[in-house]
Amino acid sequence: MDDVIVYSLIGITILIFMIIIILRGSNPKEVKTKNQKKAEILDAYKLEFQKALSSLKNDREAKVSKKSSMLKKFSDELSRSIFFDNSEIRDIILELSKEE
Repeated sequence: MDDVIVYSLIGITILIFMIIIILRGSNPKEVKTKNQKKAEILDAYKLEFQKALSSLKNDREAKVSKKSSMLKKFSDELSRSIFFDNSEIRDIILELSKEE
């Protein structure tokens, strides 16, 4: 009977120490502002857009087709985003469409 109590206390003590170590070890993540997240999303779209169009430099028809499909995709994705409203989406799409 005494052994059961000793083992239980040791087990509970180890469990408490493990919980403390886990809770202290977790670093809080840096929270991004709305403007930082917007800029990050736009940079990712611009990079993807440039990569896709860079391989089609000589073929104008394929470039226009790819550009159109990508702009539609970006517009659709941005319309579902909580960070952008309709006027911002329109401005972003216009800006991307002017890029070569």
